[in-house]
Amino acid sequence: MKKFMLSFAVVAITSLGFAQTSVETVMRQQREAASMRTEKKAAQAAIRSPFATANCSFTFTSGSGLTFLKYCVTVNGNITLFESPQDEEHIAVGQDGEGYGICDLNTNVGYYDYAEFGDSGNWNPPTVVSRTAKSVKIARTTNDGLWTLTQTINQIAGPSPSAKIIMALKNNSAISKTALLIRYTNADAANTFENNLDSTLTSAFAWNSISDGEPFGLMLQNVGTPQAGFLIGFVQKVPNGPQPCTATAEEGPLKATDGAIAMGYELILPKNGSRTVNVAYKSF
Repeated sequence: MKKFMLSFAVVAITSLGFAQTSVETVMRQQREAASMRTEKKAAQAAIRSPFATANCSFTFTSGSGLTFLKYCVTVNGNITLFESPQDEEHIAVGQDGEGYGICDLNTNVGYYDYAEFGDSGNWNPPTVVSRTAKSVKIARTTNDGLWTLTQTINQIAGPSPSAKIIMALKNNSAISKTALLIRYTNADAANTFENNLDSTLTSAFAWNSISDGEPFGLMLQNVGTPQAGFLIGFVQKVPNGPQPCTATAEEGPLKATDGAIAMGYELILPKNGSRTVNVAYKSF
């Protein structure tokens, strides 16, 4: 009789566990669907010029399995697809939001291009400076002529693959200026809208735990010593790109959040001078 009662208890507990898992799965699916609608609504509301695009113009692929890396770059220099390892997509989920922003701290004028999350409409068309099998170099000047951002995006293959972005910002004016340079992405780690998000001084990242079922993440990380007054990684609890001159950081960690990750740099630029920072996207 005792053995029967013990077996019954085990079955009951197991059944309860399955029921809880089923309920949690349904609730997560409902939240994911709501996040998809929220992203779409935000992207539709974003202001965009005729130059804004999320379409891939340059695609880079290397490795296989856990060392697989595939990413694509738009003509404007946005990375709108990032898959690593194989079958784990981190950006092309829902609305593709990735790109760059500048705040001219002398004039408080902002410039940005965030692919499907819109642009500031004050850029000239981009120029493809060079293209190889492993890199693409794209330059773009603001339509007031004050700033030129040149991006060199390099494929780093191997056991820990990444997409490295060299961002060189030039002050085209005849006076010294200070600027805030931002790199941003609407991170949807491992094909899921809801992730955990946090940051350090030199990185920002979105990830899922083992218990979430898709245990992979995306990291945006500073590389090397930047030519910057300061740098900081930060996260947002919304997927939209930050307004460069009013960007705010959330205190992490954020849990089960459809948010964004970013790196910010303060650059002090002499007249007709430039400063360079390096960042990289990698999975973990």
